[in-house]
Amino acid sequence: MGKYSKRLHTSVTGASAIMIALSGCSSAVKPEAAAATATADNPVSVNYMFDFNVDLTEGTLLKNKYVDFLQKKTGVKVVMDAPSSAGYNDKLNIMMASGSPPDAFMTSTRDTILKFASQGLLTDLSPYINDAAKYPNIAKFMKKEAFLPVTQDGKIYAFPYSRFDALTQTVYINKLWMEKLNLKTPKTIEDFYQVGKAFTEQDPDGNGKNDTFGFLSISGLTYIGQLFSASMDANFYKIIDGKVTPPEITNEYKEYLKFMRKLVKDKLLDPEFVTTTTQIYMDKLKTGKYGITSNFWHANQFPGYEDGTVDKVWEAIDLPVKMDGSPAKFSYNSINRHYIGIPASSKNTEALMKFFDWVCSDEGKKWLYLGVEGDEYKMTDGKPEILKQKHSLHWGFSMINPGQYDDEVKSYLGLVYPKASIDRLDNAIKNGALDQLQAALPYYPELSSFSLTKISDEYKVKAVLGNSDIDSTWDDYVKSWRSAGGDKAIQFWTDWYNKEGKNLIK
Repeated sequence: MGKYSKRLHTSVTGASAIMIALSGCSSAVKPEAAAATATADNPVSVNYMFDFNVDLTEGTLLKNKYVDFLQKKTGVKVVMDAPSSAGYNDKLNIMMASGSPPDAFMTSTRDTILKFASQGLLTDLSPYINDAAKYPNIAKFMKKEAFLPVTQDGKIYAFPYSRFDALTQTVYINKLWMEKLNLKTPKTIEDFYQVGKAFTEQDPDGNGKNDTFGFLSISGLTYIGQLFSASMDANFYKIIDGKVTPPEITNEYKEYLKFMRKLVKDKLLDPEFVTTTTQIYMDKLKTGKYGITSNFWHANQFPGYEDGTVDKVWEAIDLPVKMDGSPAKFSYNSINRHYIGIPASSKNTEALMKFFDWVCSDEGKKWLYLGVEGDEYKMTDGKPEILKQKHSLHWGFSMINPGQYDDEVKSYLGLVYPKASIDRLDNAIKNGALDQLQAALPYYPELSSFSLTKISDEYKVKAVLGNSDIDSTWDDYVKSWRSAGGDKAIQFWTDWYNKEGKNLIK
């Protein structure tokens, strides 16, 4: 689990303050009138704070092709301020507290949104989002579950930048080793164990040395741990005995830890996973001594395959099925990259929502994936042709994204990625799912001081390395987790679920 799972768990146990404000020119016209009259020649200026280390190789933040293009298409002039990411959070906090925020701001953490919403500082966007007549593209193309992390008490406090590749992970297996050892693609947990054992013990690289491992992970068991926690049904929040329960204290999680311990004890998993950083992981992959891992669909972390030929060695396969034979799924607590909050003081909410609706439209889809027509792509016989890569500022000026992944989007992605990469993305989407219960859990400031993630992570490492006998220490671990604030967290979550959550989640 590790870094990957910590990121998922943070939305429940952590709270970081992010926000920023930008003084400047907001329209003096009433919001409704401003949105109605906004045109390319008479635009509404929208002040927007964005967390971005800016590359200004083409123009400036206030004057560039994206500002001009979006003003022409939507009647909105995006006036962006992008301080260094290093100081973004502090500036946002200060400006929000001062009462002079921008019309909109970006944050990557949902806790930030819900924290300021609890203080009455943000606009409830649900009346706009639910107005299908006025905002038809939002109604048609935005995924309802994208709003779960920023929904509380029936109100929606931010608009998401959802990802087409929100479900990112796939399982990779060394197909050259499979062919050499005449092995079949593993399907069950036991199949994976036996293939990993063969990769470890049968000299698949043919050098006559005992120097290969079946599985490669990273610190915290990311890239392998989540593979087996999914297959053992130990990665989703559940309702157990009427209570919202995280996976880290379930019997399924206990069995998952015992299996990971077996992989280490039998020397099938590289034992250096505890200290394996991302860079060390990449260096290890480069040695060609590992047979199974999991990673992002684009395989950018696989060294030596920058030309897109990763599939010559690594094949994307499905997760091992669950014990009952049903498909397992990687779990995700969000399908969003970031969120756009609109302060309650903004005079341009209506203009922003019309802007968002355009981004969600069919024309907006071309903008999101192809850029500016005539500059970054052109249409030839009804088909797009890439002229040059979009500038890194492009996605920042987009503000939001409905995260569509249909045949049209796949055709656009096919102009940038090889077919093998798109096939891996299809595999990742098939093998992933949003943990809607975790995604929708409200923000509770009281939980920010608890050390629940630290307790579970420390126990996980000790258990898998054999420093703690799992059967004899499990009950004490669960008790310590509960007494450290876990029971209070469960009570918060359960009260919310009974009041609101059960009606919010599919």
